[in-house]
Amino acid sequence: MTTIPKSISKLTNLTELNLSDNKLKTIPESITKLTNLTCLDLSGNQLTNIPEFITKITNLTWLYLSSNQLKTIPKSITKLTNLAELDLSGNQLTTIPESITTLTNLIQLDVSRNPLETPPIEVAEKGIESIREYFQ
Repeated sequence: MTTIPKSISKLTNLTELNLSDNKLKTIPESITKLTNLTCLDLSGNQLTNIPEFITKITNLTWLYLSSNQLKTIPKSITKLTNLAELDLSGNQLTTIPESITTLTNLIQLDVSRNPLETPPIEVAEKGIESIREYFQ
C-alpha cells in the first residue's frame, strides 16, 4: 500500500491497526477518528515524520514506528499519556526529546539502530529508565 484510504475513519470500533511493511509516506489525518485505537503499527514504511495530529489518538498504548526514515520526534508525543510501548528503532533519529521522560506509563522504548547523539546511544539502548536518569 502507498496510501491509507480515508474511509478507514469509519472503523470507529477498531482497536488494533497493523499497516507495517508497506510503502506509506504519509498518514491521513482521518486516522484520528479511530478513537478506540490502542495499537498502531506503522513499522517498515517510508515515513519521514510523525504528524502532530497522531497525538489525538489518546487511547494508544502501543505505537510501532520502527524501520522508517524518521529524523525527529515531536515534543507533542507526550500527549499520548497512555503509551506503554514505543518502538522507534531503525530510523535516523539523532535526538530523543527530554519531554519523552514525562510519559509515566511508558515502560518500553526501543531506539536502537539510530545515529543518536542525545542521549548517547549507549544510554538510550538501556531503555526508558536510563534515558530518564540521563536527563535528570
